Amino acid sequence: MTMKPFADDSASTSIGELAAENGSQAVTLSGSLEITRDKVGLERAKALRALADALCEELESGDLPDKVEQSPDTQSDTVANPFA
Repeated sequence: MTMKPFADDSASTSIGELAAENGSQAVTLSGSLEITRDKVGLERAKALRALADALCEELESGDLPDKVEQSPDTQSDTVANPFA
């Protein structure tokens, strides 16, 4: 993994079909990750652990607010159900 969590708003990395997109206020994970019981699965599990460890280390290294305010473009909008 070459991405430093929360360092910028442009870096990304992927593990299988799981994408991690960096942001200065949040790291977004999307997609899926299949960890199989083989050498490929082991490598994916280690990469996932490295990403989780890097996230935890960065979060533990500073003084954190109780909650980060989301910008309008990252908040989800409620959409009316067209089938209701």
